[in-house]
Amino acid sequence: MMPAVGRAASRIENRLVVTGQEAAVEAFKTECCSAASPASLSFLPRGVAWDNSTQQQDPAALTFQRMLPVAPSESLGPAAMMARWGSATDAQASQLLAGPPRAHGRTSIVYEFLTEGRAPLAWLEEAAAAQPALRLGLKWAEPDAKAAFEAVYQQGRLINRTQVSFNAWVFENKVDKRDLFSEIKGLLAFPDGRVPKKRRPKTALDVEKRLRKAGAYTQAVMLLAYHGVGGAVGAEHAAWGLEDVPRGSVRLFQKVVLPDFVAWLNSEEGLALA
Repeated sequence: MMPAVGRAASRIENRLVVTGQEAAVEAFKTECCSAASPASLSFLPRGVAWDNSTQQQDPAALTFQRMLPVAPSESLGPAAMMARWGSATDAQASQLLAGPPRAHGRTSIVYEFLTEGRAPLAWLEEAAAAQPALRLGLKWAEPDAKAAFEAVYQQGRLINRTQVSFNAWVFENKVDKRDLFSEIKGLLAFPDGRVPKKRRPKTALDVEKRLRKAGAYTQAVMLLAYHGVGGAVGAEHAAWGLEDVPRGSVRLFQKVVLPDFVAWLNSEEGLALA
């Protein structure tokens, strides 16, 4: 349901991954960044279609105005912006990050940004149609509703749109994994805190078995809550057993956290960190 005009719009946290041949990815950045014509955006009022003047000058800043411009004569209300872009504002506080490593000749970049009201799905559809050689994957979260979603375009067509685990989204995007993984490693009771070369845990099941043997499995799962995943915890939760922990947290720990932890544990950083 579209937020009513006059009510505070919900903040949406977005993460867009753009993947493809290097030339195509660079073309996408040119089409979607603000550097080409910042003067054309000067008429937009703050807080409606543009966040601040600093972002206008940032060559890495994402803007929907570049691909789907709004003329000064058009209405700039939230309803008009949603009809144009899918969100009530342009991209705000955007950051351009390097994406995951890809095969030779291919690359990926990540835009993290905020919108209000909704995710910019109308703009995403337009961007995908304009750059069909790219794969565009947008994940967005509505923190107030504790909900997260994903939409993926490939060859200019929507191939997947679904709701995803909000807690998994928080883990992937909000948690300092180095700190969390260091704490889990401390619960494994390795001699001197170092991973042994022999009998090194190589699977999530290996880690789970060792945690259970050390009597630390419930404590390890509860670390998620202490890091902001699945709600806050307090002193009253200290005596919780595994049966008291929400099933969603246990499932997330087993299916998502432990596989990532094993990869980290066997990395140079994980092996060296005492």
